[in-house]
Amino acid sequence: MRLDSLEISALKHALEDVHGNAYLFGSRVDDSRKGGDIDLLIFSKDSPYKISQNISLKFFKMCEEKIDVLVMDKDK
Repeated sequence: MRLDSLEISALKHALEDVHGNAYLFGSRVDDSRKGGDIDLLIFSKDSPYKISQNISLKFFKMCEEKIDVLVMDKDK
C-alpha cells in the first residue's frame, strides 16, 4: 500500500465520522506502481453525496492529494 504517514493521518481524520466500511482500491494498493490518486470505496446507508463531500473536504484540508470517493449501499 503506497500511502505516506500524512496521507494515512488525513484518511483516518476524514473517515472518523463515517458509519460503514471503507476500502482503498486502485493503483495505491499496488506497491510496484507510481503516482495515482487515492481511491476509496465506502459502503454505507448514509447519503452518498454528503459522505463523499465530507471525506474529500476533511482529507484535502490535511493533505492536498487527489482523492476519489465512491459511496454505495450494498443492499441497493
